Amino acid sequence: DITLISSILDANPTLYLDEIQNRLLETRDVKVSLATLSRAVCWLQLSHKQLSKTASERNKLLRATWQAEYGDITMEYFVWIDESSVDDKTNQCTD
Repeated sequence: DITLISSILDANPTLYLDEIQNRLLETRDVKVSLATLSRAVCWLQLSHKQLSKTASERNKLLRATWQAEYGDITMEYFVWIDESSVDDKTNQCTD
């Protein structure tokens, strides 16, 4: 039922298709293929899920200490070097 899928995603917008499939099996004892779920999610116009993970290195105490130490320096004096990289596995399901 499309309304059930919609309500599952409203309550848990970060679920993957296989997780929705498991919820449907657990709650309604209904087996639905991933292709059918994918079409249903597209029909609901929810096919462009965007997730971002918070960096595991983020430390509130360290950030607060840094801001207390250097907070009086204007931002025009800072030069930031970006060391980020692409991780193709960031948004993959880890089931």
